[in-house]
Amino acid sequence: MQESGKWRRTVRLVAAVLGGAVIAGIVVGVVARVLMRAILLVLDMPTSFTVGGTVAILVAFAVLAVPAAATATARPAIRHAGRWATAAVTGWGAAQNGIADAKALLLADDSQLPLLGVLTVAFAAAVVAHGRLAQYVTGRLAGPAATGARTAPLAETAPAS
Repeated sequence: MQESGKWRRTVRLVAAVLGGAVIAGIVVGVVARVLMRAILLVLDMPTSFTVGGTVAILVAFAVLAVPAAATATARPAIRHAGRWATAAVTGWGAAQNGIADAKALLLADDSQLPLLGVLTVAFAAAVVAHGRLAQYVTGRLAGPAATGARTAPLAETAPAS
């Protein structure tokens, strides 16, 4: 009977990791796509995006969320490392993509710079939130038993008066 319970727990954790990575990838990928469009609008550049390109971005963000999602139920130090690994690889990819458009940013009009700065900071915030979101969703999908939370009734955990 215990082997069956371990098997179910393992399957649930794997499903939670995959679900957390996919959901975080979709949410942050959509945010990134909207921010990319906003940057192009500010620069007065064409804003047409292909469906294939959007799907590729969503898949990339889902794959990049795996380190954070896989460490969501680990000890705090490992959980933080997984979150920052996701932020580092996502940030590296975002920076490489941004460097490809650096010429357009360098040639931007002075009046466009404040808004471009705000959008860049928003993009950076999305990159940092990527790992945290993946861990949050994974923890919720995995359930309290996987995250080490106490499942005792409230009356048992409340301090005595």
